[in-house]
Amino acid sequence: GIHHIAFDGWSHTLLVHDLTHAYTARLAGKAPEWDHPAPTLRQIHDEYARLRDAADLPAQRAYWRGQLHGLPRQGDGGPTVSLEQALAWGPKAGHTVTVPPEVMQRWDRAAREHRFSRSSYFVAAFATALRAVHQQDDIGLLMVVAKRGSRVLDSAFTTRLNLNCVRVRFDGPQDDKLVLRVHETVADLMRAQDVPFAETADDPAAGLSSEVVASLPTFVYQDNVVLPLDLPGCRTEEVVDPYAREVSNGLTVEVLPRADHALLRVTIRTDYLPYRFAEELNGHMLRFLEAGPAPAPGR
Repeated sequence: GIHHIAFDGWSHTLLVHDLTHAYTARLAGKAPEWDHPAPTLRQIHDEYARLRDAADLPAQRAYWRGQLHGLPRQGDGGPTVSLEQALAWGPKAGHTVTVPPEVMQRWDRAAREHRFSRSSYFVAAFATALRAVHQQDDIGLLMVVAKRGSRVLDSAFTTRLNLNCVRVRFDGPQDDKLVLRVHETVADLMRAQDVPFAETADDPAAGLSSEVVASLPTFVYQDNVVLPLDLPGCRTEEVVDPYAREVSNGLTVEVLPRADHALLRVTIRTDYLPYRFAEELNGHMLRFLEAGPAPAPGR
């Protein structure tokens, strides 16, 4: 077991690779040798500081103030405690469904043709599901971002998770350009990811009340490569937990891509939401994905 303070999804690939290498060497009676030593904590900190110093933080703060100003509360009722005060070890339950290969293939073909990402169409599915449940056209959700992107940070066994807010505004009942707009919004988010949502939430100029902040669900696209743990003489298999273990707010949706399909895992805090909400949300997301991409204009 490894706590999130020292480990994230990106680190999982590093762990599996190193554990396989070390186990194989020890099995042969040798100490493992490493071509490249792991970066030290000092190197990780210095790289983080270098990248942050190079970022245009005033411009990013201005973007978030404009992007999130007037964001409404998500739904009626639900959690009233702030994200900072919620306890991660509260009671949880989860519901998981499979997105079939043929559904993924249709969306991936459209993504290549129209240049949007996988994460964008899953965000659109989540936002559409929330719209169906909450009956509101202005949806906000917190997206987990892995702040890597350099040689030092990409090889660091650490945690580099950040939260930023994706705001999705719907344009009518049949929003054919939804996924493209979501893709642009996520791209803007990535360009402004040096300012975490916690800072924006505390910024008076953004105008986010604690009630709005506490109502935001979380979205995680687990796009880290899941390598098999290859230990000679051992049989290993991946185990997917029924729910995400470290969840503080009321609702978290994860996409777990696999070789030819994907899993949608909804985790709820049962002291905030009933279990049927997780089932209902997964049903809405799956129907959106099974309906397929909107036809291109002029076709």
